[in-house]
Amino acid sequence: MWNFRVASRTKWTALASLLILISAAGGVLAYFGLYRDSDGGFTLHTRSMYQPDVVVIGTELEGMYLAQKAKKEGLDVLILETKGKLGGQLIQGEMLYLDGTYDDEGKPLMQGGMKELFDQYTKGSIRKKAQFAHYFHGLIEGIPIEKNVILSDVQVSDGKVVSFTYANESGEKRKVEPSYVVDNSEDAALIRQLGVQPLPGLESLYGGKDREYMSGTYMMKLKGIDWDTFSKHFWSLDLNERAHLYGPESYMDAHIAYGFPPIVAAYSLHNKSELNLRGLNILNQGDGEIIINALQVYGIDPSRQETITKGLQEAKEEMPYILEHLRQNLKGFEHAELNGEPNDLYVREYNHYPTDYVLQVSDLMSGRMFWDNVSIGGYFLDIQGSRSNREGLAIGRPDKYGIPLRSYLLKDYENVVTTGKLVGATAIAYGSARIQPNGAMAGESIGVLMGELRGRSLKSTTAEEMAKLHHRMEVKYHIKLSNQTANNKIEHLSEAEKSELDRGIITLLKGNTVAHHLPFIHINVEGRALAFKGIKPIAIGGIPWVPIRQTFELLGYEDAQYDEVNKLIQYSAQGKKGNIPTSNVKVLNNFELVSLEELGHALGFRWAWNDARDEVSITRL
Repeated sequence: MWNFRVASRTKWTALASLLILISAAGGVLAYFGLYRDSDGGFTLHTRSMYQPDVVVIGTELEGMYLAQKAKKEGLDVLILETKGKLGGQLIQGEMLYLDGTYDDEGKPLMQGGMKELFDQYTKGSIRKKAQFAHYFHGLIEGIPIEKNVILSDVQVSDGKVVSFTYANESGEKRKVEPSYVVDNSEDAALIRQLGVQPLPGLESLYGGKDREYMSGTYMMKLKGIDWDTFSKHFWSLDLNERAHLYGPESYMDAHIAYGFPPIVAAYSLHNKSELNLRGLNILNQGDGEIIINALQVYGIDPSRQETITKGLQEAKEEMPYILEHLRQNLKGFEHAELNGEPNDLYVREYNHYPTDYVLQVSDLMSGRMFWDNVSIGGYFLDIQGSRSNREGLAIGRPDKYGIPLRSYLLKDYENVVTTGKLVGATAIAYGSARIQPNGAMAGESIGVLMGELRGRSLKSTTAEEMAKLHHRMEVKYHIKLSNQTANNKIEHLSEAEKSELDRGIITLLKGNTVAHHLPFIHINVEGRALAFKGIKPIAIGGIPWVPIRQTFELLGYEDAQYDEVNKLIQYSAQGKKGNIPTSNVKVLNNFELVSLEELGHALGFRWAWNDARDEVSITRL
C-alpha cells in the first residue's frame, strides 16, 4: 500500500510538473505573440521593434509566396492583415477548386510553389479547408503577422512610401519604414490610402457610368455525395446523350467535374436580381464531401464590407433550393446535405490601377514575352457575369504569355508593389491575368528580386540583372521565365480587329473565327423578346448565331439536340420528329450555336436585323 501511495504521489507530481511546463510554455508563446489561428496552424504576432525590409499587406496566397521568397533571400518581412482572419480567397472564401494554367498542348504552366501545391491537390492530399490551411501556414512559417490592423499616416516623398503607421488589434500603434510595400489585399488597402485613380473597369465595356466588378462567389459546400455513382452515370452515356443532358464540353473524373449548363439552365433562382447560378465547377474532397464554385453574387465591392455581408446572407437563403435541385437532377446527389458555410465570399475583382506596363488582351493572345518576365501566364480570358451581363464573356484562349515585372509596379511610386488581383491589366486582360498560378509565380520572382536588390528600387532593374534573376529562378527554384515561345493566335487579325479585341467586343472561336458579342443582339419573334440563359446570341460575319437548345424551345419546338456523330440537329414539333443536317455548329461557353440564317431556311422563317437597335426580328412564313 505504501509503495502504491509513493508511486501515485510521484505520478501526480510528474503530472503537475508537466502542467506547469505547459503553462509556462504557453506563457512564453503568448509573450512572443504565438497563438493558434482560427483556421489551424500558428500565427506569429510580432512584438519585435525591428524595421522590416518588406511589408506585405493582405494575406492572399500570391503575396504569401512573395513573402516566403523574400524571407529566404535574407530580408526581414512583416505581414499585415486588415481583416480578422487569414488566407483571403483561399482560406476564408474557400475557393478550393483551383484553376490550373495549361498551354495549347495541355502541358501545365504552373511552376515553383504553385506546382508543388497543384501536385498535392491533384493527387488528393490537399482538398479540404484544414489541409489548405495547414499548407498556408507552412508557407509563411516564421514570418511575423498582425491581424485586424488599421493603416494610417502614409508618408510619401519623391514618389516613395517612406513610412506609414498601423494600429494592431490591441490598439497599439507602430510606425514602419520599409524598403518595399506590397499591396496583396483584395481591396487595395494601401493603394486606396494613396488616393490613386483606378483604370476603367467593366462599366466601360458595357457602357455604364457606375463602377462595376465581376460577381463574387459563394462556395457551396455539400456532403452525402456518391461520387462513384455520379461518375459511372456520366460516363455510361454516349457522346450525344452526355452533350444533351450535361453540355458538349462538360467533364468529370475521380477528382473534379465541370460544366453542366443544361442542369443550371433548368434552375429558377429565387433571388434573380442579386444572384446567378452559372456552370458547376465541382471538387471531390473525399468522404462524400464536395465544394462547388457556381453561385455568383452581384454588386460586391470588397472595400465595402456591407456588400459582402449582404451577399453572404442572400446566398445562404438560396442554398436550400439549389440543394433540392441538384438532388433531383444529378445522379449520386439524392442524399446530399448542406455542409456548413464559408466565412467569406470569393472575390474575383476590384479596381485596376495604373502600373508601369498595363497588360492588353493582344499581349496575351499573341503570346508576347517580355525582357522583364516574372511569370509565364495562361488561362482563357474569362469575364465572369455582373449586373450588366449576367452570363459574362469568353474572349479567347491564349497559348501562354509573359507577365512583366512592370505590371506589378505601381505607376509614379518607387517602392509600391502589387500582387494577385491587383496586377496591372485592363479589365478585359484581367480575365486571364487574375488566375492564382500566374500571380503566385510572379510573387516568387519578385520576392527573390527584392533580395538581390537589397532596398534598391525594383524599377531600376537592368536587363542584365533581369537575365541573372531568370537564371537563378530556373536553377534554384525551377521556374523558367526566359527563352519561352508561344503561339500567336491573332496574327490573322487586322489592326482594327486587334483593337476590338483589346476593347473586349469580339471573341475568338476555334478555327480563327471572329465573333462579335458586343453590342448585345436582341431577338424578337413577332414582337415577343426571346430571353436566353447562360449565353447570348453572337454575330459571325454579320449573321446572328444562336444557342440551339434554347432557341428551339423559345420557338415552340421540343427535345432539340445536336447529334455530333451524325451532324444533325434533332427536334420534335407537335409530336413529329424532325432533323436538320448541319456540320456548321460552334461551341462557346459549353453551348452549341448555329447560324440563324441556316435555321431560318430549315424551319421556314425570315429574319431581319435592325442595326440601329441591334435587334433581330423573326417572322414565320
